Amino acid sequence: MELRDLKAFVTLGEVLHFGQAAVRQHVTQSALSKQIRRLEEELGGELFERNARDVLAGNVGTLRIGFGVATKILVPAAIARFRAERPQVTIELNDLSTHHQLLALSEGKLDLGFCRLPAPKRWHALPVVEAHFVAVLPASYRDVRGLADLVDKPLAILRRDKAPSFYDHLMNYLAQSGLRFRDIQYVNDFAAGVATAAAEIAWTLVPSSTTIEHPDVLTLPLRDGEACWTIGLIRPPHSKGPLIDAFWTTIADMTPR
Repeated sequence: MELRDLKAFVTLGEVLHFGQAAVRQHVTQSALSKQIRRLEEELGGELFERNARDVLAGNVGTLRIGFGVATKILVPAAIARFRAERPQVTIELNDLSTHHQLLALSEGKLDLGFCRLPAPKRWHALPVVEAHFVAVLPASYRDVRGLADLVDKPLAILRRDKAPSFYDHLMNYLAQSGLRFRDIQYVNDFAAGVATAAAEIAWTLVPSSTTIEHPDVLTLPLRDGEACWTIGLIRPPHSKGPLIDAFWTTIADMTPR
């Protein structure tokens, strides 16, 4: 009986999640599974009440998933389909920006994330949703036909710390437009930006997935190349296992090709 196998057993007993335990032990999930099986063979029985075959088959366990506004419709539908086949699986959803999802994935705090592509080098990625910017305008801006008509009007944008990837893309897009927007103010979320437009304080730019139902605003979709991006399901190299693979397959089956 090896000390490292006992440490693996203790860690798995604490988290009851092969993927999370593997990250803590700095080993692959398959290596962790072999350690547990080796202990079980030496002791002559299963070490956990939960059937090890169910865990290894991805039928039980906890899956930690990050998502953002762009996948707010896809994610619940995917989870409903996934849990219909695996009702014992627990799903933990985390509403985070791409930046904060990448940090959590790197630290082993998430298993999967729906993030803006491209993914970091050597990470796995599955494109799932196309998105673009939408200008939300006060109802009085009826004569506006494009960004050039908005240069001299106040602009409200999301603070960078709330969604760094979105902010950086937006500022790059505005810079490449060749237009100079001087009167810029900041909001804490996209709903506040829409409300600001409805109050005729400023116009705003939001992702196409944002719910815009206010009667006192107009929308101007922006679909030129630089205004568009792709959201994908991503995972780092250390995030692997039957449960993760099964959810990945579910998303792949739901995504048109």
